[in-house]
Amino acid sequence: MRLIIIIHCLLYAVKVTGFWITGVGQNLFVVAASPASSSHSSRTTSVAAYENEDGTCLNEDIHPSVQSTIQDFLTLNPPKSDKFYIQGWRWHTLSLLRDTNRLANHARTALRFLTDDKIESTQKAVNHVIEFNLKGLYRIEDDVFLPWLRSKLSSDQIGSDDVKNAFQNVLDSIESDRKRVKNLASSISFEANSAVAINANNADVEKAMMEVMGQSVLLHDILKSIKYREDQFLVPGVMRVATSREQKLFNTKVLRSLGILESRKHLVGMHDAVYDPKYGNDEEQSLFLEQIPSVARMMIGRWKRTLYEPAAGILDDSS
Repeated sequence: MRLIIIIHCLLYAVKVTGFWITGVGQNLFVVAASPASSSHSSRTTSVAAYENEDGTCLNEDIHPSVQSTIQDFLTLNPPKSDKFYIQGWRWHTLSLLRDTNRLANHARTALRFLTDDKIESTQKAVNHVIEFNLKGLYRIEDDVFLPWLRSKLSSDQIGSDDVKNAFQNVLDSIESDRKRVKNLASSISFEANSAVAINANNADVEKAMMEVMGQSVLLHDILKSIKYREDQFLVPGVMRVATSREQKLFNTKVLRSLGILESRKHLVGMHDAVYDPKYGNDEEQSLFLEQIPSVARMMIGRWKRTLYEPAAGILDDSS
């Protein structure tokens, strides 16, 4: 039965659409890494973490009545800003989506060869994607961005309680799936660390790499599902209640929450995602040129060589 569920989930992962671009941040999860006594029990826990309680996979759909309520609000209320200015949030998530896909490909290669260097490099790749990039995004979202969103989208500017409740419904659904993402991320780290354990045998290593690969695919698609809701409802909602100046001031607050070295590494990841034809496009590249200061853009090449590639360059090795 569980095998059928997993296959259904993987088929769903291929089916998911509604991808757009989004992201910013940095977080420390307080999530158990499935420290079970056996590899089998830990995997049972990890699979349940990214299934709905009824055993089905996650779905980005919002109830039609909620969609209609928000759409009516967006139609009747003109934007207070000419564009969405908190682009770091969008580009950080774009970077994370790119990285989770590259992680799945890297684990697939490791599974094919199962050499010590491939296994160790997968563990290092997981450390960058999960411990740095994903947790970076979630720290900013948990500490700064989501509380601000809830406040703005439940303010008197929204109007009726029905509209406020509709936005809160979207935020609640996203928060529920973010908890699944945290559990799944912890499981991926647990499996990658298990694979490099001194007492791991070949069978254990192979199972661990299969888990890292499959769970990375699911992580990627759950994030896409979350971002679909954010882009469809939250981004245009913010533009209706926050002026350009207010968004820019908030963006400055976010930047202050990032450390200097971390923000530089994140900026390189955002740049590479925006300029990757699989993820970015001309419009995103134009926004990047417009909103990132020229001095910072000139430093990207250097920061990539000295800060980013030593940690993330391993994701390019999938051959």
